[in-house]
Amino acid sequence: MIQRIQTVYLSLSIIAIALLFFFPIAYFYSELASLRFYITGIKNMVPSGGLPFPVWFAAPLMVADLAVMALAAVTISLYKDRPRQIKLTNIAVMLNILFVLALLFIYIPMIEKHTLIKADYAGTFGIYLPIISLMFLVLASRSIKRDEKLVRSSDRLR
Repeated sequence: MIQRIQTVYLSLSIIAIALLFFFPIAYFYSELASLRFYITGIKNMVPSGGLPFPVWFAAPLMVADLAVMALAAVTISLYKDRPRQIKLTNIAVMLNILFVLALLFIYIPMIEKHTLIKADYAGTFGIYLPIISLMFLVLASRSIKRDEKLVRSSDRLR
């Protein structure tokens, strides 16, 4: 249902993770190269420069991003089945945590090692979007659990 607060949290999580397709996660600047790391791949901003990584390099990140969005969308539609909603939201939280960890501890260090350029996060909004999405997913999970507790307490009174 739209009027429940967890629907708002889940929708905000979907919006935050969807914005990741449009904002760069990190910049890599040097005298020879200017790279931007998006969830769809790495883009070289120098016109004659080639790409240091294959096109499919960021495909696992994109799949994880789409999976988190799909889980949140399915969770919104399961408003009558709160226990399943809790399970799906917890799965989305764990997948989002794995996404953030892979981004920060696998992908960005791999790019830095391969290009010998340190990542620059100044001015990038994209690095914060998965964390914002994670925050909204946790808030949604707490709200769903609170609703389930309220329903169970009202069933005991009958």
